[in-house]
Amino acid sequence: MKIIAKTISIILNPLVVAPCTFGILIYTGEENSRNHIIFIISIFVTNIIPFLTILYFRKLNKITALEVPIREQRVQILAIAAIYNSLGFVLLNFLGATPIVKGLMFCYALNTFIVWAITIYWKISIHMFGLGGPIIALWLSGFQSPLLMAFVLILVSIARLILKIHTPTQVLIGAILAMGLAYIELKFLFL
Repeated sequence: MKIIAKTISIILNPLVVAPCTFGILIYTGEENSRNHIIFIISIFVTNIIPFLTILYFRKLNKITALEVPIREQRVQILAIAAIYNSLGFVLLNFLGATPIVKGLMFCYALNTFIVWAITIYWKISIHMFGLGGPIIALWLSGFQSPLLMAFVLILVSIARLILKIHTPTQVLIGAILAMGLAYIELKFLFL
């Protein structure tokens, strides 16, 4: 069971979910001559640069594992990720990305900052936060598959619990807070 749970956690990791979601939103949305550059920026700020930062922190022994399971070790990485996402938002805004794409990057920036603030005091599920925003963005873009979306949320929740990385409360609050914040931010600020 733990091998399956670990595989699910790797496949549906926020560093994987984010670029996939941006790809769907960018290439199924409005035509834009800058779609490729917008997608490349999205990948760099939500995947490549954060992953390289994690590798660098691991090399410096500032974190004990690539998954960064220890709450205290997550704080600095989350603060840096919020900066990367903020820079991504500025670049996407400058390049004229669609409102949903800019909005999702804004969600990543603001919500990563919120997760950082929470993580200083309490461990919350970053996996659930990393799924909640994209699910809401896809939903608001017309990709409304409630059974599939609920299945993915439940699957990741169970995987995180099987691995004993989070408590049920950490998983539940992560999902609810992520989806609630993303809905408010996207609906009222961008759509």
